[in-house]
Order: sequence, then structure tokens, then C-alpha cells
Amino acid sequence: MQKQCAQCSAGFEFSDSDRNLLNKMTPVFDGKDFPIPEPTMCFNCRLQRRLAFYNTRNLYKRECSKTGKNIISMYSPDKKMNIYEKDEWFSDNWSPLDFGRDFDFTRPFFEQWEELRKCTPLPSLSLMTYNQNTEYANDAYKMKNCYMIFDGEEAEDCYYGQTFIYNKNCTDFLHIEHCELCYECTHCYSCYHVFYSQFCHNCRDSYFLRDCIGCKDCFGCANLHQKQYCIFNEQKTREEYDKFIQNFTTSSHAEITKYKNQSKRFFLNHPVKKSRCVQNIDSKGDNLNRSKDSAYCFDCNDMQDSRYCTNCLMGGKDNMDVHIWGGGMELCYDSCCIGERTRNILGCLYVYEGCNNVYYSLFCTRSCNNLFGCIGMIHQNYCILNKQYTPEEYHKLVAKIVEHMKDTEEWGEFFPTKISAFGYNESVADVYFPLKKEEVLERGWQWSDYKSPVVVEKIIDAEQLPDDNTDIPDDVCNWAIRCEITKKPFVIIKQELDFYRFHKLPIPRRHPDQRHKDRFAFTNPFKIFDRKCSNCQKSIQTSYSPERPETVFCEECYLNEVY
Repeated sequence: MQKQCAQCSAGFEFSDSDRNLLNKMTPVFDGKDFPIPEPTMCFNCRLQRRLAFYNTRNLYKRECSKTGKNIISMYSPDKKMNIYEKDEWFSDNWSPLDFGRDFDFTRPFFEQWEELRKCTPLPSLSLMTYNQNTEYANDAYKMKNCYMIFDGEEAEDCYYGQTFIYNKNCTDFLHIEHCELCYECTHCYSCYHVFYSQFCHNCRDSYFLRDCIGCKDCFGCANLHQKQYCIFNEQKTREEYDKFIQNFTTSSHAEITKYKNQSKRFFLNHPVKKSRCVQNIDSKGDNLNRSKDSAYCFDCNDMQDSRYCTNCLMGGKDNMDVHIWGGGMELCYDSCCIGERTRNILGCLYVYEGCNNVYYSLFCTRSCNNLFGCIGMIHQNYCILNKQYTPEEYHKLVAKIVEHMKDTEEWGEFFPTKISAFGYNESVADVYFPLKKEEVLERGWQWSDYKSPVVVEKIIDAEQLPDDNTDIPDDVCNWAIRCEITKKPFVIIKQELDFYRFHKLPIPRRHPDQRHKDRFAFTNPFKIFDRKCSNCQKSIQTSYSPERPETVFCEECYLNEVY
């Protein structure tokens, strides 16, 4: 059925398969079914609304509201909120039930929930346990000696990265898995000692690759499989390749920039496959792997019977509109950061570790069950707006609340963007759906003008840095560098400088946020377009829009071209 988006007015399809999955998620309260209404927004507007509540990369210094201790937090100090240091939040020194309240049927639900959020303690960071020597990170666990990495699981000695699984000694990365000693890589898997590369599998000791599999000792190559000693797709002898590498000054910013630009031009002459998907059955999306009967899923692994999910690396079954996580996730809808044995979750943020039947809740974890509109619950059951009820009382009251939410047109909708705890420009929404400040304020959403102070000996422009890393003095860690694009100052930490020196790489001239945006530019939007195969002219569906310059092949033509 064709519908019109309530936000952008674009038409969008909500299919019978979508409807069947949504019906499968119907909750039951007080013995009565409460079907979830069909979405009023298109997929991308629904995603934008969820992401506006999700800040993972912006970290600030502020005081713990409980102890007064200086802490690192995803909430800037100008936000008047009750923020506890992570370990204090998980302690028994406070109870979320102390902030419980009765439901007021004369007012909208979201308004009451926002008031509860403003006073209930929230953890300063979304970090699970098992982390060592990793103070500056968020939405990640099992980390050791890491700095400014986000949204992932298991990393050691990694810096400035996002969306990852099982990596070691990597810096400046986006969406990499099982990699080691890699730098400036995007969507790379099981790679070792690879630099400035995208969409590669099982490669090693190479520079500037795209869509290569099983290659080693290659430079500036695209679409090669099981090759060695190639330079811009030309086969060389070992002696020729070694001579080229010896003359390649890896520590020179100018030389790296030259080969970045040359590789970018070279890649446009080589086709891309309509979608980068591996081992899927009856599934549609991009960067979707080992999945079955799943549609419009992007950057996901091991999904089954799911739709409109993004960045769910750990897999799940029967889910719709979930951004991030997985791992035993089932029957979850319109939520963000959901995982580790969760089931029957609706409209939630940060609900994980064995939680079931949780609705419109935030930061609830460790085997919570039957919660509605709750915040900060651990091992709690049958609560509404943080107030405890008996099972019978809970089901009767929730049934009445849902009927009330139907009247206020809130039931089935995610939280409205205007009540996010973050400015739009602090949230992940600004990366996927960038807007100017004026556009954000015109929509009635929030914008943050807070800037963290930078206390250093001096600030220098990026253009003042020596071209070659070997000429960078040790005390660069005491300075701030003014980004060549955004003009925002940033610092280089010692571990990061050691990484650049060990690998003979130039230190960056762009702010970490700009470098993240540069890597993000290699990824495609979470959209599917109709276009023609550039070779056989067959109709295909792809995440490459028709106006883009890439040569896009259907799978058959691509395989014939590269094998």
C-alpha cells in the first residue's frame, strides 16, 4: 500500500510482508490485543527521528550529579540533567523507583515521560562492563587501551573508530571487523596492515584498495581477487613492486593526498556491484550478510525475517526499524541500541541484556520485564513511569494508557524529536541526515551551541604542520591543530602519535569529526534506487542513485568482469 510520509510528504510503500511482521509484534495487555499502527513516516524519516535521540561520538567533561566527581559524559555540562558516573549508576546507592509517578490521563504520554527523564539519573556513558583503560568511548564493550571509539564490541589499542567487532591496533576506521594494524579503512573485514581502503576482505600489506578480496602487496587497486604485487590493477614483478614501495614516502601528507586523489579517479573507471551482500537468501539491502527473508536492511549481519534494520551487526529475528545491535534480538520495533537477548521491545533506547516486553523505555537492562515508560531500571518488573505495580495492576493500567495514547495519536510512534536530550547537531542524525541550524530550529527541534574548551600551549593551523611526519616534534601533543576544513581545534594524543610514527604515516590535518564524515562519504545511503545495469541495461535495484558517477553492474555482469 502506498502511503504519504507525515514528515517529508514523500510516498512510501508499506507492503503486506511489512504488515504481517508488524501484526506479529502485537502486544497483549489485560487479555486484549493492541495492534501497533502502521507507520506514518517513510523509512528514512523514521530512522532520522530515532537517530536524533542517539549521541554516540560527542563526549564532554562534567560533574557526576551524585558524587561531584569529574567524569566523561555524552551529555554536555550545560544540560540540566541528573547524570551519574557509570559505576555509580549501576550501584545500589540509589533506586529508580524513588522517581516514580502516577500516570495523568489529562496529559499526553510523551510529555509525562520527558518530565521523568529530566529528573531520573542517567548513566554518563552507555558502556557495559569488561572495559580496561578506556575512558573516552561510548556504546561499546570489551575494550582495552582504546580512545574515542564507538558502537562496537571487542577492541584493543584502537583509536578514533566507529562500528566494529574484534579489532586490534587500528586507527581512524568505520565499520570494520576482525582487522589488525589498519588505518583509514571503511567496511573492511579480516584485513591486516591495510591503509586507506574500502570494502575489502582478507587483504594485507596494501594501500588504497577498493572491493578487493584475498589480496596482498597491492596498491591503488579495485575489484582484484587473490592478487599480489599489483599497482593500479597492473601486474608487476616482486622487484618492480618493491621498488615502487621503496620510493613511496608514506609519511608525506602531500604524497598521501596525491595517491588518494589518483585512486579516487581510478576507481571511477572500474565497476561496482549493485549491492555488497554476502550469503543471503531472499533478502534486499546493502552490506547485508548471512541473512534470510529480510528486506531493506543495511550494514547488518545474520538477520532473519527482518525489515528496515540498520547497523545490527550481531543479528536478530523478526525485527523492524531497529538501529544498532542484535545478539538474540527478537520482535523488536522502532528502537535504537537494543540487544543481548531482548524480545518484544517497542519504542525504546538502550534496552539490553535479557529484557522482555518493554515499551517506551530508556536505559533498562539486566532481565527487566513488563515495563512501560520507564527509565534506569535494573532487574525490575511490572513498572509504569518508574512506579511499581502488581502484574494485574500493571496490565489493567497499561491497557488504559494505550487507549489514551491512541486518542493522543502517540501509540506506535517513536518519541518526538523535539524532546531529545541532545541537540540535533550532537546526534547521529546529523551525520546521516545533515541539516543547517536554521532548518533544525524551524522544525522545532533542538540545537547545541556548546563547545568544549581546548586547553593547550598553542593552536596552530593544519597548514603550518611539516609535510613529513618525521619532521613533527614530540611536543605536538601539547598543541591543538586547527582543522583545515572546519577550523575546529583538535589534539593528538601520545598513543596516536606513536601509531603514526610506527607506520610512518602523516599526522591528520582534519578534526576527528571531519575524518569520520570523510569515511562516511564512502558509504551509500540507506536507500534502494531503480536504475539500469551499466553493462547489460537490465533493471536493477541498488543503493547507488541513478545520478551518481559510478559504473554500476548487476551481479552477473560484475562477476563476469572481475573473475
